[in-house]
Amino acid sequence: MTRTPRRRVGCLVGSTLAVVVLVGGSVLADRVAHGFAQDAAADAVRSRLSAADLDVRIEGFPFLTQLAGGTLDDVRLAASSASLQGLDVTDLDVRATGVVVRGERGAEHVTATATVPTAALEALLRERSGWDLALAVQGQELVATGALAGVPVSVSLTLAPAGADGLTATITGASLAGLGIDPGALPDGLGARLADLSVVDQLPAGAEVTGATVEADGLHLAVAVDDVTLDAL
Repeated sequence: MTRTPRRRVGCLVGSTLAVVVLVGGSVLADRVAHGFAQDAAADAVRSRLSAADLDVRIEGFPFLTQLAGGTLDDVRLAASSASLQGLDVTDLDVRATGVVVRGERGAEHVTATATVPTAALEALLRERSGWDLALAVQGQELVATGALAGVPVSVSLTLAPAGADGLTATITGASLAGLGIDPGALPDGLGARLADLSVVDQLPAGAEVTGATVEADGLHLAVAVDDVTLDAL
C-alpha cells in the first residue's frame, strides 16, 4: 500500500520530534551533570579555603565528554574572601586549566589574583618580625610603626614579586625617635626581619608570585603554579 502524503508528513514530523527529544535530553543531562559538578567543586573548595560568596564555573560544552575523559578544560573560581594557609585574602579570582577529576584531584596550570588586606599584612608582619607593629599604606609603600622601650620606631618598605621566593621587601626609610637612621641600625634586627617578609608559606609548593602591588586596600597579588593538587591548597 502506498502511503499518502499526509502519512508521510506525519512520519517525518514524528521522527523529527524524536530526534529533538533525544538531543534535548542529552543537553539536559549534560547541563544537570554540569550543575552538580559545579556545586560539588564549590563545596570542596569552600571547605578547603573557608571561602565566602564562592562562585565556581566550569567552562566548555559539552561537559559530559570532559568528565568522561577525567579532565576539565577550564574552571573559574571567585570568592569575596578566603584563607590561604592561614593568610586571609579578599577578591580571590582563580583560573585552572587541565583540572583532573579522577584520582588525585588537581590542575595542570593555575593562575590567581587576590588582595591581602592591610590588617592581614599587619598580622603577618607581627608574626615575622616579633614586634607589635601597626601597618599603614602611604602611596605604594607600607609604613610600619611601633615602639621599643617607649621609643617610637618607623619603617617604610616596598614589596615586589620575587617568583618562587614570594616577595622582595625593600626598606626605603627608617627612623628612631623621629630621627632618620640606617635600616641596619634598627634595634633587635628589625630591618633584617622586615626584609624577610614573604608569603611563600601560604602558597602551594612551586607557586610563583608574578605580581605584587601595594594599593590603598592592601597588597594585590598575582600567583601562578603548575601541577598543583587540591590537597596542597
